[in-house]
Amino acid sequence: MYVICYGKSPKALATGQKLINEIGGRYVTGTELITGSFVLAEGEVDSAIVMVLPLEAAIKAMEETVTDKTRDLPVIAVSPEGRYAAVLRRGNRPYESGVDAVYSAVVKALGPFCFSGFEEKAEITGDLTGLVSRYNMSVSDSAVFEKVNNMINNGEKIDVYTDLPVVFADPVIDPMSYSLHSYPYDMREEFIKQYKSSKDGRTVPAVFISCTYLGDETDDNNLILVPRILSLGIEIKTKTDPDYCRPEVRKSLINHRINPEGVAYVASTYSARDSEIIKGIADELGSVIVTFDSDKRAKAKVPMEMTFSPEKRNDTATALAFLAGKEGSLIIRRSTAVQGLVISVAACRENITLP
Repeated sequence: MYVICYGKSPKALATGQKLINEIGGRYVTGTELITGSFVLAEGEVDSAIVMVLPLEAAIKAMEETVTDKTRDLPVIAVSPEGRYAAVLRRGNRPYESGVDAVYSAVVKALGPFCFSGFEEKAEITGDLTGLVSRYNMSVSDSAVFEKVNNMINNGEKIDVYTDLPVVFADPVIDPMSYSLHSYPYDMREEFIKQYKSSKDGRTVPAVFISCTYLGDETDDNNLILVPRILSLGIEIKTKTDPDYCRPEVRKSLINHRINPEGVAYVASTYSARDSEIIKGIADELGSVIVTFDSDKRAKAKVPMEMTFSPEKRNDTATALAFLAGKEGSLIIRRSTAVQGLVISVAACRENITLP
């Protein structure tokens, strides 16, 4: 058997050379494939073209380089890092019968971390059910959720928009399932515009993963997933009516373009843990109450020091939010929801991992 490798990047060249060394083969250039100057030598039996490229690039290259001399050959895609291998085209006789042997040899040469087995779409990536469970996400519409999952399992590509740090799981074959559109937090207004545009004009559903408040209007086309990754730090200054605090905190979050459903923890001091205010706010948001002692709050390395009280390093609300958010990113620094109540919000620094 014999592999005919095509790739460009240093990683691709190294991976292709590994296959050539272990299986037998050679490199070809794009010029050879496109112009038709490619010729099989006498001993190159049971051959397959190996596109050492990202999957979408391999598919595109296969379409662009097909000639009378290559159209009958099997084509195998291998990622530049050698982490997955897939048969893109089985080829025609007499090559078809040998493609399984070549593919097996490629997978074996790439080692135990190579992901293969592409017969079923579900083997490449799961639907969004596990993602929702892992991050305790709220789902905007159960019918749209089911529709999107069916599309993924049927092999259709889904557009995912997010202003949160989202990464792909390894070894997810990301281009085959998701088109990820990331917006940095400081481009949140552009992200909101994108959602409004999709809501008004799309027929194919898109997925929006965000803790940004996108409105409470009905959207029976797009899917909004809100992960619980936010921490709300609370500082109580004076006695305040608990029933008044509950809706006011929710209103304050929305005014800051934060979805209240994204709050996982309500953080307070030990002394305030049993306060009706803390309990009421946690109940309103469906959040868990966590507490931190004064020593830990004082030592928290909050990204910004207080400017209104130089003698104190940290204000209580911000330090609590920062600690409960696993020392992540501050979103709100000290906002007064009502008289005597101060809140800060932080986002957990961990990434969200798509399946």
